[in-house]
Amino acid sequence: MRTPLVLVFSLALATAAAAQSAVSGVVRDEAGGAVSGASISVLGTSGPELQTVTGPDGRFTLSGVPGGSLTMVVRAGGFAEWSESVAPSNEVSVVLKIATLFETV
Repeated sequence: MRTPLVLVFSLALATAAAAQSAVSGVVRDEAGGAVSGASISVLGTSGPELQTVTGPDGRFTLSGVPGGSLTMVVRAGGFAEWSESVAPSNEVSVVLKIATLFETV
């Protein structure tokens, strides 16, 4: 009698895990240099906003990203904000431009 319940629970967990994936990539400046410490935010149509920062090599990974339409926002000191729609499970390559006078604080 326990086997069907365990099977249903395991199937529900597998389905929930399949509905979530990851977004990873690299953030560089216009000269091709890695941008470390950049703030990465991913917003989906459902679920909470997920955040991380880039490592010394400019790379990042966000796990547990919901499927569906996603918007990624990248911010780093001295650079203009970058925002674009991204697909889950895709490698994202971000090139940040130097901030203009009106974009700096």
